[in-house]
Amino acid sequence: MDKNGKLFGKISIVDLIVIILILVVLAGTAWRFTSPGAALSQADAVVEYTIRIEGVRDFTLRHYHEGLRVYDRQAGQFIGRISGIRSGPHYEPHPLLDGTVAWKAVPGQITIYIDVVADGRITPTAVFVEGTYEIAAGSMRYINTKYVQTSGTIYSVDIR
Repeated sequence: MDKNGKLFGKISIVDLIVIILILVVLAGTAWRFTSPGAALSQADAVVEYTIRIEGVRDFTLRHYHEGLRVYDRQAGQFIGRISGIRSGPHYEPHPLLDGTVAWKAVPGQITIYIDVVADGRITPTAVFVEGTYEIAAGSMRYINTKYVQTSGTIYSVDIR
């Protein structure tokens, strides 16, 4: 490095750092758009998954019906159509004096199971629906329909 801060008298250290950062950004962009989930324009399977919505009132259940389109609330992306709905009591744990736990139904609250069908793409590492929306059992989702916004957990994923 010379007295002007240039390496080999031609390029400054700041310029070298900027060039390295640009190369890192380009490499990251190339990796992102060539990863297995990036090129999912065509569906190769029908994916049916169930979303479990816990601790809601029966009022919420009345706003779901078969054929209703479901969207991810955060991304606004279409993620399938409702193909079935069922519900049951909502249970919560209650500790007992002997150290055990009893599951008791909570009055006024229910658990809803919404079956959603979507076009999907299966890769060795993930299941995608409607393009690039990754789903996995156990993951939390915030969903919208035309009538209601709720959050739920993906309870199960079935590939047809």
